[in-house]
Amino acid sequence: MRKKHPFRHALLATVGTVSGIVLLLTLKPTTDPSRAQAEPATTSGATGSVSPSASAHPSSASPSPSKTPEEKRPPSASSSPSSSSSSTSTQPPQTAPAAPTRAGSAPSAPKTTSAAPTTRTLTGSTVETKYGPVQVRITLTGSRITEASALRYPDGTARSRDINSTAVPRLNQETLQAQSADIDTVSGATYTSAGYRQSLQSALDRAGV
Repeated sequence: MRKKHPFRHALLATVGTVSGIVLLLTLKPTTDPSRAQAEPATTSGATGSVSPSASAHPSSASPSPSKTPEEKRPPSASSSPSSSSSSTSTQPPQTAPAAPTRAGSAPSAPKTTSAAPTTRTLTGSTVETKYGPVQVRITLTGSRITEASALRYPDGTARSRDINSTAVPRLNQETLQAQSADIDTVSGATYTSAGYRQSLQSALDRAGV
């Protein structure tokens, strides 16, 4: 009779146990009932969580109903005065443009012309000489002597008339050339020339020349 080894029995028991576990695993259904019950809950939870996000996509794609009325809504009456007042305060006051003036209607400035010189006639005092009185008259245009003549000169005798007929015109001519009483004495008419110079000087004094 053979001896039974205890190691062999243990090995056979171990092999049998492993074979049974493997058989149970192969025969075990693929879907665990407890897991199957948990999966619907997870699926429903996932569906519930996805559903709001899925519904949020159309809402985000479509314009928000709350913003559309605000954008299309015209400005209220209360905001209109404030905006108009702000625009009125910020904008500078506009002044009306000045009416255009016609250049032709404006009167042209008068041309300044120098005043014409004044013409004056002055008569000198009468100067008594040995052969008769002498008196001179002159005409001044401005301060210039333009004419000289003897109103009175000695003519009581024929000789006096003969001498003075040539002496007086000469004295007149010298007066225009000298423009003063500084004239020469005419030869042969010494008394007439002296009286002529005195009367001429008095006329110039009256003219202020």
